[in-house]
Amino acid sequence: NEYKSYLRGMLGENCVGCNTVIYDTWVIAEDKKWHHNCFRCDRCKLPIDPKSSFYKDRGLRTCEKCAIAADPTLAEKKVCAACDKPIDRAWVNGLGLKWHTDCFACMGCKRVIDPKERFYKEMKDGKPCPQCSGCKLGEGSTEKERKCKACGKPIDSFCVVALNEFYHHVCFKCSMCRAVINTKEPFHIQDDKAICRKCNDEHFRRRCRECHQIIKGTCLIYKDDAYHYSCLSCDTCNIQFTEADSADIRVVNGRLFKHSKCATYCFE
Repeated sequence: NEYKSYLRGMLGENCVGCNTVIYDTWVIAEDKKWHHNCFRCDRCKLPIDPKSSFYKDRGLRTCEKCAIAADPTLAEKKVCAACDKPIDRAWVNGLGLKWHTDCFACMGCKRVIDPKERFYKEMKDGKPCPQCSGCKLGEGSTEKERKCKACGKPIDSFCVVALNEFYHHVCFKCSMCRAVINTKEPFHIQDDKAICRKCNDEHFRRRCRECHQIIKGTCLIYKDDAYHYSCLSCDTCNIQFTEADSADIRVVNGRLFKHSKCATYCFE
C-alpha cells in the first residue's frame, strides 16, 4: 500500500475508467488517461485499439466496427469540404459536411474553429462555410468600436467572444470565484453567467454518497443519491460492482445493493 501511495504521488494520474492509479502505459483520449483495458467501446464492451479511430455517438464512445455497423456511410471515402483532399484520420463534422480539423476555419479571420463553440453558416461561392462568433457579431464594426462587456472599455486587440458578448481576456472571469477563465479549457454556463470548471465541479457536479468525491463519467443513481460503481459491492457475494453491472443491480429493502442472482428477497 505504501508503494502504491508512492506511485500515486509520483504519477498523480488515475484512470478515468476505473478511477485507480495508472502504473505503466496508458491511452490518452478525449484529453483524459485510461488503462488500455479500460478504454472500451460502449456498445460491444471490447477494448479500443488506440491506433485506430473511435467515434462519439450521442454520448457513447464506439469502436470503428460498431460505428460503421450503426452508420454504414462512415465506411465511405471521406473528402474535406474545404480543400477537397481525402481525410484519412481525425475530422470535424460541421454544416452537414466533413472537414480536416485544420480546415474548419472561419471564412473571415481564418481562425480554426472548435466545433464545440458557437459558429454560423455562411455561403461563399455556393458552398457553406463556417464563420466564428467574433466575426459574425462584429460585422459592420471595427475592432476599436467593440467594447468589453465587463469593463466597458474599447477592445483594440484579440478578445474573448462568449454569451454573444465581447470581453478582454483578463476581464472574462468566473462569476463565482472571480478568477480569469482560461478560454483554452472548457467553462460552463449557469443562469447566463460563465463559471470555471473548478467552481462547476464544487457547486454543481454530483458527488458520490459513499466517498463524497465528484463523479466524472457514468454512475449509479438510486432515488436522489449517486454512487461510483467502484464504491459499491454486492451485499451478498461482496464482489465490487462495475459499470458493466448497471442493468444487473437490485436494491433490497431500500438499502442493500445486490446482483440480481444474489437478490433472493423482495427488491425495489
